[in-house]
Amino acid sequence: MNTNCVKPSAKNLLKASLAFAAISVSLLQSASAATIPFFSKPGVLDPALWYVSSGWTNGPIQSCEWRANAVTAFMYTDGPAMRLTLSNKGGKVLPIGCGEFHTNARTGYGTYEASMKTAAGSGLNTSFFTYVGPPVGVASHDEIDFEFLGKNSKTVMVNYWVGGVSKDGTIINLGFDASAAFHTYSFIWSPTSIKWLVDGKVVHTTNAGWKMPTQPGRIYLSLWSGSAQANAWLGPFSYKAPVTADYHWVKFTPQ
Repeated sequence: MNTNCVKPSAKNLLKASLAFAAISVSLLQSASAATIPFFSKPGVLDPALWYVSSGWTNGPIQSCEWRANAVTAFMYTDGPAMRLTLSNKGGKVLPIGCGEFHTNARTGYGTYEASMKTAAGSGLNTSFFTYVGPPVGVASHDEIDFEFLGKNSKTVMVNYWVGGVSKDGTIINLGFDASAAFHTYSFIWSPTSIKWLVDGKVVHTTNAGWKMPTQPGRIYLSLWSGSAQANAWLGPFSYKAPVTADYHWVKFTPQ
């Protein structure tokens, strides 16, 4: 998702920067795959590792407002996991509330993985992506995406951005309903290519010679609804009842 319209406060940016300095060594220099823990204690999202978006929106393309109360823990089979809820519990900006959280640390080349179950419904977007750009103090916008468009929960859109330009939006047929069960989605980012995988199988690769993102970014997990401006992409959204997207775990393996 293009998050150029996100406008966190200077205080929040400072908080995230300080947290990044504290944990970057463990995340960026780990020699092997490591789950990035969600919790500092059972059911409590670790503020040293994660930041919860709240009180703003990503501009006119979005019909919901990021709300902290839309980001909660729930009990999965082997312990607590994270749930994002889109509901009519809005706030300062819009009457619909939705959820997003992201790492404080920025990570670069390597393998990114998430076990997740998406939301289904026209106008909805469930995402797992990396992002860096002006809202986080970096002049140029780079991004790598998995975006699940709820209008067809048996597909996923993969995409990436370099210098604020979208490069490769492609719809992948999954062969299953992503909203029905957890599956593992991953991408491998190198200086020369990006590969997207579903349950360990490569489903898309960038063309040889294409320009790649170069700047380390934060890992974002989000569920949001589109406005009329996004109808052609996401389908029309009409609120009926709360919907959820669940995340079991997230991993990063540096290259």
